[in-house]
Amino acid sequence: MEIIKQLQQDFAAFLANTDFGGQPTELYEPIAYTILQSGKRLRPMLCLLACDMFGGDENEALWPALALETFHNFTLIHDDIMDKAPVRRGKPTVYQKWNADIAILSGDAMLAKAFQFALKPKKGAELARQLGQVAIEICEGQQMDLNFETQQSVTIEDYLKMIRLKTAVLLATALQMGATVANAKEADIQRLYDFGINLGMSFQLQDDILDLYSDVEVFGKRHGGDIADNKKTYLYLRALEMASEKDRQRLEQLFSLRIDHDETEKIEEVEEIYNRLHVKEAVEQVMLDYDRRAFECLAAVDLPEERKAHLKTYAELLSGRKK
Repeated sequence: MEIIKQLQQDFAAFLANTDFGGQPTELYEPIAYTILQSGKRLRPMLCLLACDMFGGDENEALWPALALETFHNFTLIHDDIMDKAPVRRGKPTVYQKWNADIAILSGDAMLAKAFQFALKPKKGAELARQLGQVAIEICEGQQMDLNFETQQSVTIEDYLKMIRLKTAVLLATALQMGATVANAKEADIQRLYDFGINLGMSFQLQDDILDLYSDVEVFGKRHGGDIADNKKTYLYLRALEMASEKDRQRLEQLFSLRIDHDETEKIEEVEEIYNRLHVKEAVEQVMLDYDRRAFECLAAVDLPEERKAHLKTYAELLSGRKK
């Protein structure tokens, strides 16, 4: 745990010493507002832990770690516009605090800064290539997610492909970038990438659960937001599979209501159906399967077990998170 705390402190100091100011202030204030909030810093930590695992230079890894955190926050700013989300991390979203036009421009500037940061280390060209690849994949996943809102039929397979692109690939790329800085072997970089994919799949399924089954003060988002927004999450799709004809028709009816419909009653009724079907438990089992695959990939990395211990500990902490 000591190395994890140390890396967290090192990244926090590096982030605090990064100047996100500039003119016009309307462009740069939202950037600082977003990136300096107390997020999980998950992606930079995975990058730093991967670099540490292979004995790399932390000073080199801090740049791609910063690139990942900047890029991730750029995606959140734009996601919140598309989702019309009023709250992020317990605070007003950028588009809500300023407006959508400013949020778009500030997000664009963050994307550009992310590539500038990725290019700083010796392996900057390769790191920027990796960041460019994951940026395209995330856009593909986001478009799939948007398509699902109006798509009549969405399968669980469709949903898993979408969250792989929208969420898992960035966690995998964080590990890939850290290992790249440390000059790890290509086979081990791929194993670590696969570890990240499975970890990311489990992470997103946990996010789906927390959206409904969490303390809103801890989670930082509104209770049942996915249900209110008619999001076809894994919980919803699994519920359709498990439901009686009557419950299935009712769920489909509820998820066809206008978004401005009274959401409280809708969320309560959907939650009651989920509870009756034990949907949460079913999704948790799928999460466990992804966790198992993830740690099998980590075990295959050609390093002594003690070198993997910090990353393994950090991944285990993620699986028990509440936010």
